[in-house]
Amino acid sequence: MAGVEAVRSRKESIFFVMFRDFAAALTRMGEDFAAIINDYSNVERTIAAMKMAETECDSKCHDILQELNESFVTPFDREDIFAIANQMDDLADYMEDIASKFTIYEIKALRGDAVEMGNIIADATKQVKILFDELPHPKKNEEAKAAIVEINRLENIGDAVFRRALNKLFKEEKNPVEIIKWKDLYEGLEDALDACEHLADTVRGVMVKNA
Repeated sequence: MAGVEAVRSRKESIFFVMFRDFAAALTRMGEDFAAIINDYSNVERTIAAMKMAETECDSKCHDILQELNESFVTPFDREDIFAIANQMDDLADYMEDIASKFTIYEIKALRGDAVEMGNIIADATKQVKILFDELPHPKKNEEAKAAIVEINRLENIGDAVFRRALNKLFKEEKNPVEIIKWKDLYEGLEDALDACEHLADTVRGVMVKNA
């Protein structure tokens, strides 16, 4: 019986390790993203690094789903594991997509609101790492709860910056092509922040169900 329980424990812990590694990769992407927006002179090199990191995240998502497909024992509901893995991958995709569009759209300099939103995204990914570091301890999860609250706070701030940025763009920009470019970029930044919030909300649901 003890042997069976040991196998169960190992199988459950695999998912926590994989999620923790995935969250660490997302945080590194967030740091790369912050590097782009705060030092735009090295944008090409940093975007290449972000593309490699996004490919790594794709692989981590695949590995989690493969493990899920092969496992009879999971630490929490299978549909939640599936949702979390895909939401983490969505966040990576959004960050890489925005960074790529900086070069696709031939952006020469970043606007202040975009820099602010980008730094908020980077801060949110740091909270994602804290969240998944604490996820294996659902009954002692004050740090995880605090991370969720902080992610939601950051998303709310990002919403306000997003609305302000669009208002300013439509009031002050006269070039319709620039309006199209920057509206798309701002919406992409907003999507990344929303992805952080959706991920945090899903994990909150897991914590409630397993408390």
